[in-house]
Amino acid sequence: MKTELYHQLVTLIHATYTWVDVMDASAEETFSFHTGGSFYPVQSRVLCLVAKWSNYNYPKGHCWRIPEFMLDNAIRTLSQNASFRKRCRKEQLLYTDAEAIIKEASFGHIILELEK
Repeated sequence: MKTELYHQLVTLIHATYTWVDVMDASAEETFSFHTGGSFYPVQSRVLCLVAKWSNYNYPKGHCWRIPEFMLDNAIRTLSQNASFRKRCRKEQLLYTDAEAIIKEASFGHIILELEK
């Protein structure tokens, strides 16, 4: 993921959050991928989100860690929509785009409910 796009996503979430905010956007972790019968370590940025208030089944303080490769996969999936792809290329995401990216990257578990 482009650094500018990543920072724009983080800024959008932080500026328009209702119950989930960005806790850390600079964390990195090592993940292992299995391919060809072997495991390979990959270093990746991790977006850390925190629940500021209880909502749904998540208590206040609940943390989620979303690896950058999951955000990339979400963007790739959402890029099938031409208008989203155009905004992504121009690095002009809307808050609704940020919601969609996080929802897709978290397999529908995190619904940000951002407000403009």
